[in-house]
Amino acid sequence: MNKKGMIGFPMRLAVTFLILAIFVPVAFSMVDGLEKDSAASAAKAEAEKIAGAAKRTYYSGAGSTETISISLSGGSCLVIGGEGSESYSISILLGDNVVEKMYLQRPSVRFLGDPLYLMGNRVITAECVIDDGTYGVKVVILD
Repeated sequence: MNKKGMIGFPMRLAVTFLILAIFVPVAFSMVDGLEKDSAASAAKAEAEKIAGAAKRTYYSGAGSTETISISLSGGSCLVIGGEGSESYSISILLGDNVVEKMYLQRPSVRFLGDPLYLMGNRVITAECVIDDGTYGVKVVILD
């Protein structure tokens, strides 16, 4: 029997396990990062649909409405409006982290009312209104 072959095999096995121990966590991290990026991109596309509808109704004047169907997955959430400068924004959340915040500029469209949290598949309506002398867009969940 070849003693050199017997000694070399455990060394090859150890090197193989070392390479796997380094590569597997890196691969899982990359896959997790890709999934988060994909969910964030899909949520951003939905936020842009809402922003577009808000701008169109704002330009059309008080009383104009538009219905939007959105689909969010991967633990993503959209927060429309808020207090102060947040009332001009749509926040994209993955879990508890704000991934991106879109401010509606040109024109600066203000979302009226309390912050609206959207998750999953929803049908919403954007309506341009004048509320207590404030001109803006109110977003309401229909389903």
